[in-house]
Amino acid sequence: MNIKRAFVSVHDKSRLEKIAGYLVSNGVEIVATDHTAEYLIDHGVEAIKVADYTGFPSIFDGRLKAIHPKIIGGILAIQDLPAHIEEMREHSILPFDMIVMNLKPFESAVKESPDESNLSKEIDVSGPALLMAGAKNHRDIVVISDPTDYDEVIESLEDCGDVPLLKRRRYALKAIYAALLYNSSIHRALSQIFASEKYDYTVMEHVMQLLYGDNPSQRAYLLKLSQKPGLLDEVQIGNPSVGLKKSQLRNMNVFMELYYYSDNISVFLDKGKIVKVCSGRLPECTSDGGPDTMFASTFAIDGDTLKKLHESGIEAFGGVFDRDAIRAARERDIMILTAPAHEAVSLSEETYSGFGNYFVREHTFKLKNYELEIDDKLALYCSRINRANSFSIFRDGESLLLLSGLSYGEMMNYDFTKHDLRESVMACDNDLTDELIKKLVAAGVKRVILPGTKRTYSHRNVLVLGVDFTRLNN
Repeated sequence: MNIKRAFVSVHDKSRLEKIAGYLVSNGVEIVATDHTAEYLIDHGVEAIKVADYTGFPSIFDGRLKAIHPKIIGGILAIQDLPAHIEEMREHSILPFDMIVMNLKPFESAVKESPDESNLSKEIDVSGPALLMAGAKNHRDIVVISDPTDYDEVIESLEDCGDVPLLKRRRYALKAIYAALLYNSSIHRALSQIFASEKYDYTVMEHVMQLLYGDNPSQRAYLLKLSQKPGLLDEVQIGNPSVGLKKSQLRNMNVFMELYYYSDNISVFLDKGKIVKVCSGRLPECTSDGGPDTMFASTFAIDGDTLKKLHESGIEAFGGVFDRDAIRAARERDIMILTAPAHEAVSLSEETYSGFGNYFVREHTFKLKNYELEIDDKLALYCSRINRANSFSIFRDGESLLLLSGLSYGEMMNYDFTKHDLRESVMACDNDLTDELIKKLVAAGVKRVILPGTKRTYSHRNVLVLGVDFTRLNN
């Protein structure tokens, strides 16, 4: 094995004894920081503490430990360069071949005590420096910052006694990224304390390339805010070779938000807008298909349903699928996106929306779990999730009319008499005039759910929530 000496310092100790035990059993000498060394020794894995290895004690209340020539020099030295070999010999520096390191999330220090003195004390200087040193010298050093890579590293060492350069490069990039995230979280926390306007240091991860953006001529990539949960985190692409469009991502994101509120739904979507909903497997009157349409359901979509709807023009599918549906999707090159179990669906604490190169960050609005009948709930949820100035009308667990993105004039002057709305329930994200409410009641609407934040109502058919739930975009 080409690995002879490893430096280990980890906050997340999950599965550490597995890789460390493997290394020691193959003759690798492990040098570790105090807590990590004690953990390894307690678990029967030999390790040398940094102070014992360097002959230099930890000083300044632990601020200076691992930044020592025998540690960082052994990481930075190019092992086949004669000048570096001579300097290592001259200064009694031995080379390291591997670093296993992950950092304590700085956010946890902020939660524990967000005052300046505590945060300054919590800043790890040596950790990011050693990660960057290992990444800089990745041809000689295997730098492992992600515990999920331990098994792959062991497999490589078993196969050839070393870690191939291609993997070393990937691990080096991960280490640089880990250091970047750590430093950005420090910058964010201290900037808020120091009242700096440059406090929001946001890092985005590349997730995948999309088939195209708004138009086929536009290249597009899916990015995600680092370390922030999202509705699409647990969604699986069932047929990746087909390619994923921006419009279908919007459709799936909207479906997942509706799924968060209600776990018994079937939905037709078009360009991120809900166009048809029912509380059963499939509405009696299905929606027209088109280039950017999707059918998504929390009930298992079978092969016959998938084929029938695809033939009618539905482009993509989301939710839960049986084996026949998955097989049909692969045979016909149909995009399917699999949703997780309901308990795995959650809304993030913050939401970002963008226009051009600008983003708006705001706290996520979450509707309360109102004790309402199914029609009332679905109407309310659709009015919240669809774009602002929306009407959502339901009867017997199925949508009769879903309108969104209207101007205020269009809302006030809409002709509801052309629809059969008898015994239906309507929700609107905007407060309405008495005249329009009378029109709705005359058209057969038995209950109107409104925010009630801009005016009061005396009409018995109006249910006021007392909270704004409008949405500028989805």
